[in-house]
Amino acid sequence: MSEETAGILVVDDEFGMREGCRRILVEEGFHVETAPDGQAALELFEKNSDFAVALVDLKMPRMGGLELIQHLRQLNEDTVIFVITAYAAIDTAVEATRRGAYGYIPKPFTPDELLLPIRNGLERRTLTLEAKRLRAERESRLLEVAAERSKCNTIISCMTDGVLVINRDRQIVLHNAAAARILPELAELSLLSPVTALACADLRDLLEEALSAGTEVFIASKEIALEQSTYMANISPVHEPNGEVAGAVAVLRDITAMKKLETAKSMFVSMVAHEVKSPLAAIEGNLMALLSGLVQDQPERSRQMLERAMVRANALRVMVSDLLNLTAMETGNFTLRRSPLDLREVLEATADAAQEKAAEKQISLTKEIPASGPRILADRDSMAMVFGNLIDNAIKYTPKGGHVTVAIEGDGMYARVTVQDDGIGMTPHEKDCIFDEFYRAKNEQTVQIAGTGLGLTIVKRLVEMHDGKITVQSQPKKGSTFIVSLPVLG
Repeated sequence: MSEETAGILVVDDEFGMREGCRRILVEEGFHVETAPDGQAALELFEKNSDFAVALVDLKMPRMGGLELIQHLRQLNEDTVIFVITAYAAIDTAVEATRRGAYGYIPKPFTPDELLLPIRNGLERRTLTLEAKRLRAERESRLLEVAAERSKCNTIISCMTDGVLVINRDRQIVLHNAAAARILPELAELSLLSPVTALACADLRDLLEEALSAGTEVFIASKEIALEQSTYMANISPVHEPNGEVAGAVAVLRDITAMKKLETAKSMFVSMVAHEVKSPLAAIEGNLMALLSGLVQDQPERSRQMLERAMVRANALRVMVSDLLNLTAMETGNFTLRRSPLDLREVLEATADAAQEKAAEKQISLTKEIPASGPRILADRDSMAMVFGNLIDNAIKYTPKGGHVTVAIEGDGMYARVTVQDDGIGMTPHEKDCIFDEFYRAKNEQTVQIAGTGLGLTIVKRLVEMHDGKITVQSQPKKGSTFIVSLPVLG
């Protein structure tokens, strides 16, 4: 079966996700079948197990993704299984890998983010099938594989996962280039070097454990930290046809990105706790003062305290709203209602709503909007959220007495909205990270400015969901210009 006609099974309880994946894959020439839950997928797979790839959601009715992965692996060990989920956690990813998943694709994803890992998985499947064929035809012993430098050795050398093989005498008989990058000492070692020459004690111990497993099926999995990266090491004994242990094989997969994701989420929880604590304390303090009667004869003072409490409560509301919006986008529960929209009207309304805030800081908010603006196919509330966030940020990060300009221009195919300020600007590093989740520039100029670091992440997601693009130009102390390009309605 060629890559172009490979059969792919998409299993997800959300119709939109199944249909979206099916359309993308069919356009690329794949044969695609879908199932709404794990039980239906298993029944379909039992009738025809010749699927090259399976895309499996984790949380589904009747049968969950982890249980389904285990069944599919038993039916066809050569099927490349990907977990598609919005709940990418390291423990879930590890468990899915142990049960036979090749990798995961976090929701939401673009067509390229879906196709690239699938093509990589198909390539690995092709290499694995070829390796099996060559082993069956030409090789009977692990040492012979290394000595003859067979095609199987070449195939393994092309794998992106690190592969290391030792024989029963605890000698290194095979490793690929990926393993040499992970374990630099391998580059200096010759074949048949003792396993004790490996610098990683955890890996040595796991290989020894595999050799001692006897005739039993055995796989040891453990996270191993090497330099600045983290790897999931899976080690298993290799048995002769008569059941004797011929050696052991270790496969090292880089899970640094997943670990960083877990760390980022932990940092986010800590940050939210910190951001929530301060406004709650302020609200509580003002209300306690009012309830205690300390200012009951000072109506103006009472009003000021209520206004401060309201400002803090509004900040909490914005934070919760950002969190809910981002979660909805990541889980695929965010609904866009796109219809023909006059971009000029949306921008006018959004800029007018920000005039009061600009006036409070004595900032000049200028609109360069033509009398008749371009029309786009968009969700009005989402566009208001995008431009409201950009204008609000421009005002927020521009010192008193500064200028903010909002403008529209077009080139026939795209409408370009620019939000320009002469505020504090950004360093090149800050500019590169500004759209990352939870990122906030930290310096003496931003320390007093509240925020979760989610606003621009949401803006970028919304723009891309409308088939658009957002870029930024900025220099420290010279201001920033955000440019949103959206396709014009034909």
